[in-house]
Amino acid sequence: MTTPSGTSPQAFIGVDVGGTHTDVAVVSGERLVRGKALTTYDDFSRGVLSAIGVAAGELGMELSELMPQGRMLINGTTVVTNIITQLRGSKVGVLVTAGFKDVFRIAGGPRLNVADDHLQTNVPDIVARSAISEITERVNYAGDVVVPLDEEQIAREAQRLVEEEGVASIAVCFLSSHLNGDHELRAEKIIQQRYPDLFVTPSHRVFPVRGETRRFTTAVLNCFVHDQARTYIDSIADKLAGAGLPQPPVFLQGLGGGISKERAKEHPLALLGSGPAGGALGANELGKRLGYKRVLLGDMGGTSFDTGIINDNEVHTQKNLEIGQLQTGVNLVDVVSVGAGGGSIAWVSERGIPQVGPHSAGSTPGPAAYGKGGVEPTVTDAMTLMGFIDPDNYLGGRMRLNVDLARQALETKFAKHFDWSAERAAAAVHDLVVVNMAHAVREVSVGKGYDPRNFTFLAYGGTLPLFASQIADRLKIPTVVIPQNSSVFCALGALTSDFVLRKDQTVDWKLTNPDDVARVNEVADRLLATAHEEMRAEGFAAEEITTARSADFRFEGQVYELTLPLPDRSLTPEDTKELAERFYELYERVYGIGTAFAGVPEVLLNYTVTVTGPQPRPPMPELALSPTPLDEVRKGERRVYIPMLQEWQTIPTYDGGKFTPGTECSGPAIIDENDTTIFAPPGTHVTRDGFGNYVMTREEA
Repeated sequence: MTTPSGTSPQAFIGVDVGGTHTDVAVVSGERLVRGKALTTYDDFSRGVLSAIGVAAGELGMELSELMPQGRMLINGTTVVTNIITQLRGSKVGVLVTAGFKDVFRIAGGPRLNVADDHLQTNVPDIVARSAISEITERVNYAGDVVVPLDEEQIAREAQRLVEEEGVASIAVCFLSSHLNGDHELRAEKIIQQRYPDLFVTPSHRVFPVRGETRRFTTAVLNCFVHDQARTYIDSIADKLAGAGLPQPPVFLQGLGGGISKERAKEHPLALLGSGPAGGALGANELGKRLGYKRVLLGDMGGTSFDTGIINDNEVHTQKNLEIGQLQTGVNLVDVVSVGAGGGSIAWVSERGIPQVGPHSAGSTPGPAAYGKGGVEPTVTDAMTLMGFIDPDNYLGGRMRLNVDLARQALETKFAKHFDWSAERAAAAVHDLVVVNMAHAVREVSVGKGYDPRNFTFLAYGGTLPLFASQIADRLKIPTVVIPQNSSVFCALGALTSDFVLRKDQTVDWKLTNPDDVARVNEVADRLLATAHEEMRAEGFAAEEITTARSADFRFEGQVYELTLPLPDRSLTPEDTKELAERFYELYERVYGIGTAFAGVPEVLLNYTVTVTGPQPRPPMPELALSPTPLDEVRKGERRVYIPMLQEWQTIPTYDGGKFTPGTECSGPAIIDENDTTIFAPPGTHVTRDGFGNYVMTREEA
């Protein structure tokens, strides 16, 4: 899918539509510029084009000049994430095997991990009970048809769901369809013969592995988000084309890797978590470039804080994601998210305990300091009041923050409950959000058996550079790296992604039966052929496509699996011994020495093929170190309330635009970039490397 290069200038455009801001990174020639605008919920394309326009201005051109130069535009978004989080999707109808209507109500019997039974809640109903139709059909555990499909019943129930229930889409969820999907496919055809424009998702198409609850829920969620996701995808694509983009945009998956507009509309659930995935991909790419194999990543924007771990330059994938109480078959880049963003609201619980998040003021009305009607105190209000954010330089000076409104919100909604001054309340908000984020980083490192002291903290997002050093301090992380263009790093990270397709299939192979390997290889060959055919249809030549194989293993009788990479070839009976040993070692590494079930057969449950097609990557050259004297970089002083000291101090401020590679400074200090602010606390040393990253370390006492 490589676009032929011409003599005209070429631009690579990464877009990340977040909950508060829409971020854009543009690489044109050897220049890397960024654009940021408020997310426009009534029409997301307005915010996208506005942010691209800001980036175009940084290049000294108009939007109409930049867009025709676009060689690639890739878009990550929180749109699908927000639909599911808020449970505000479209009405879905379901055709389910007779007798299994209550799968959605029972939902695997999930329970909250709390001691008080009164706090247990039912799984949310994402499908109305009246919109679930039971269908006479049955495929058994081996994939054999034992009850034929009642095709007339399919037609009747589809008509009822559409014309009486008013559903916008239908999920077809038949038992054992991962082994034999013929009934689901026939039902889809019958529905579309009568309603050709109706969106239909057969469950085995989105999750062809064992587990009825996860497969059915995944199919329903794919329908649940489809209407709004389709509107978003079409609007973005049409408006970008109208603005002059010469080819359709690519959409980033939460799994990491791009997909086409058509594939995104067929499987919109794949866009879940795509924004954080861009950051993780970019963090891994930057870690490789800088020689860091172990990276803890952090992304703090306007709405949330996302964190994850990269070990040995491998981005970990979370399988079978649980979204609240919903058990799904979604696979995502493994990122933990907490409600700690610039727009996170500070509040007081009924028990009188100060809290920050998870609720956010978003972009509308936004923090009180925005002056757009917001009255709740936020993290942005606290940092503005304490002097960390220059109210005249917010979003590069395109928005002015009102310090008085920030003070008023903090005093009336937060400080008065504790008889605090506004400054002390702001410091408390700072401390609470730092603790929340440090706890999340600890969860993805210590909680998984890794020592954060052996990692580098790569901190990005428009807000995190204000807090990165304090988080690292709490966890004794020795080095913090704040990337160049950190405020749009997820958008920039999206530009490092390739086109990725993943195919899974349950094979249920006991390794104690090595002679059954031919059946497994038959499935693997079929998955590989299908994946390669689909990649070629996307425009990739056969020699461009690379393949990775993996499988899910468990001991017989277990419910959950662990994943191991497989050799890129057919398996042989002789492989069973090595596979069993590798699984045994992995199991005890994850769960502890002595936990493996000796004597119990190991099972290769699901086989996975992942194929990758290369996307063009923008050049990002390393610059020679050319330090600028600090007196030339210094732009002045600022009076700042230092939260860890609980006092006002006047500290130097530096111009990030003049902070050239090799330039160094010591904290306390503030470095003002166009759309983010970096705070170096007392005892911190900062230098800028050849890639434009700020590297922060603790000075020796």
